[in-house]
Amino acid sequence: MSFSTLIGLVAGLSIVLLAMSLGSSISMFFNVPGLMIVFGGTIAATMIRYSMENSFKAIGMSFSVLKVNSEVKDLNELVDITEDLLRIVRSKGVLGMESYEVNNAFFQSGVRMLVDSYSLDLVKQTLVEKNKLLVDKAETSAGVFRSIGDAAPAFGMIGTLVGLIQMLSNLSNPDAIGPAMAVAMLTTLYGAMIANLYALPMADKIESWAQNESYRQMLIIEAIDSIGQGHNPAVMRDLLAPYLQNTKKGQSSGEES
Repeated sequence: MSFSTLIGLVAGLSIVLLAMSLGSSISMFFNVPGLMIVFGGTIAATMIRYSMENSFKAIGMSFSVLKVNSEVKDLNELVDITEDLLRIVRSKGVLGMESYEVNNAFFQSGVRMLVDSYSLDLVKQTLVEKNKLLVDKAETSAGVFRSIGDAAPAFGMIGTLVGLIQMLSNLSNPDAIGPAMAVAMLTTLYGAMIANLYALPMADKIESWAQNESYRQMLIIEAIDSIGQGHNPAVMRDLLAPYLQNTKKGQSSGEES
């Protein structure tokens, strides 16, 4: 998990919980019916918008985005690996790469296909399709979390209305109005927290991760093309230089998104 995500989650939850606990018991912010309305309604609305398969894939992608990954991600390091592979090919041939392990699954799959004598065009086509599938899956997953971010506050308001209706139907007991009003407002709090502390940031996180990962994979595809064509290492570096220049202008080469 990236430090910014970890710090954001811990700080956000800590600040909210601290504010809740100041001057009152934190247990008063726990209401089972309100949680049922917000969580149940949000899940139902999301399932209506997206299939169960896409919903579970979105959850899986959120863990993929947040987990610690030891793969090579720095673009300069990937270029250095490409140079190593080019030198191996020029001295030992394509089969010489068989014993070279690349600590990047996408890169390694391309190298493996070259070693297995797939045509360069087929290798590039396969990698481009994988890249496209990654982007499509990320877009769908981000959409699922945006759906959660839209639905949670709405069902929070629905819960509040339900609570207000129940309160207004029992105005004969003035002492119960204050506590009942507080309970009614809790569902709005639940919806706002789910949307703004988890769902919407996660949607942005997935989109950012997918953008960086796709950019990295496009560089790898160009690297595989250079290896397949047996370019001189200097020529390869010239071909990949635009990717590194764009990184300096704003893309993150080594950040774990």
